[in-house]
Amino acid sequence: MSNKKLTDLLAEVAKIRTEVKAVQTQEKSLKSEQRELEIQITIRMREQGLDKISNDVCTISLKEEIVPTVEDWDLLQEHVAKTNQFELLQKRMSATAYRELVALGMDVPGVVSTELTRINFRSA
Repeated sequence: MSNKKLTDLLAEVAKIRTEVKAVQTQEKSLKSEQRELEIQITIRMREQGLDKISNDVCTISLKEEIVPTVEDWDLLQEHVAKTNQFELLQKRMSATAYRELVALGMDVPGVVSTELTRINFRSA
């Protein structure tokens, strides 16, 4: 543990947060540019009837995938409950809903509460 003053640590965390935000902004911009390039590549490959292309830098191949888009969550949840096809859902709980139940004094079977300490940061 360092012997820095708390005010110095606050200044450092503020500086790092600013740097992280700058990198995140750059990442967002780069990902957008990447998506646009991938769209252009996909269009040209389809126009030319290609499903794979390469050069001395990389190889790109097109792959079709089926992904779900839930239009009726109630209907899906009813189906999952009737068929026990819980593999259709990702295994992650809603922390907000869980905290609400705990605040009401309710237990959720199979779940234990884990307390995390987070820093809430606000710029001056």
